[in-house]
Amino acid sequence: MTTLTKKEKLEFFTRWTLLSFGIIPVSYMVSLIVVLLVHGAFGFSQMEGGTYLSQTVMQVAGGAVIGLGTGLYQRSLLKKVFNVSWSWIYTLMIGFAITELLVCLILWRLNINRYELRFVESNPLPESLFFASAGLLTGFLQWPLLRRHFLRSILWVPASAFGWGICIIITYFAGMVMKGGLSILTFIFGALLYGLITGGTLMWVFRERIR
Repeated sequence: MTTLTKKEKLEFFTRWTLLSFGIIPVSYMVSLIVVLLVHGAFGFSQMEGGTYLSQTVMQVAGGAVIGLGTGLYQRSLLKKVFNVSWSWIYTLMIGFAITELLVCLILWRLNINRYELRFVESNPLPESLFFASAGLLTGFLQWPLLRRHFLRSILWVPASAFGWGICIIITYFAGMVMKGGLSILTFIFGALLYGLITGGTLMWVFRERIR
């Protein structure tokens, strides 16, 4: 485990933020493609809501893709700071997948199709809560990986939850300002804010190492 200089910390923060800005929107777009492919495998078109089962399977798959893309770039940066295992990537995939599974099962029980809450243009709150929940679960799963090395590691949990939740909220408001609704152009603003929040938190966490 290396000790970062101020210059190295600034470089880490910059790369973390910029990669969040670039890769998270791409991961989100890839997840939408996967979701449509799974949806089509069940025999439904893009404009059809599908069944409770098809929505569950497709959302779990989409969530895992977002977690995979995010985990890959985060681990590539974190491994330069401390000995982080591949589990960092798995926790993101599992966190998003399990959250989507639980959300879909709860909605299924309430006779609400996940499709009805999928888009955030008109009401961003449900989607924001889903992403925040995924961030919270992921944060808790990743906490033990950080706790072995850093005293302030618990700060990562709320940062992860808040970062993912605000990622959707800011996307909605950016869409309103740009009068374009939700698109990849507005989602990058949410990804950028996520990078700033989580990257800034990691800078604080890295200050106190376990000797």
